[in-house]
Amino acid sequence: MSDKAMTLSEQILLEKCRDIELLCKDLYSYFAELYSDNQGVAHIWRKTATEEQNHADQFSLALKLRKDLPCTVLTDAARVESILSSLRVVIAQVKAAPPTLVDALNSAIKLEKYLSEFHVDCVARFEDESYGKMFSAMMSSDCEHIESLQAEYDKLTGAQDWTFTG
Repeated sequence: MSDKAMTLSEQILLEKCRDIELLCKDLYSYFAELYSDNQGVAHIWRKTATEEQNHADQFSLALKLRKDLPCTVLTDAARVESILSSLRVVIAQVKAAPPTLVDALNSAIKLEKYLSEFHVDCVARFEDESYGKMFSAMMSSDCEHIESLQAEYDKLTGAQDWTFTG
């Protein structure tokens, strides 16, 4: 293990990344409640909210181990703060004027795609390989979120996979 601990700025950025995950969890929990009459979709919202909580817990673990878990944060504070601010605005808007289920799914798909790119591009690089793998697994679960949300969106909108198999 390295003798280098996380810097205060790295800790703050990881805390904000955790906050992003928690805001996503709150949004998906709200959608699960809002669309509880559709059991299939409500299940996907709850499952995705739980996974976002798990992601937040991983950031919390990294922060608890900060003295023994050196990392390099690869993003800047302005980008993280912009995402946090945008999420807060979106949550306030959907609570003030709930979207249709199709619009909620579409927005969640866009959000997950954006956050997936954010995670892959720039969250953190850990010196400990096992923690690096843990965060890589977290990032790959974003793709699963997108796939399940997209499948429900396609089902509701009648979209079909027009891939030719011949």
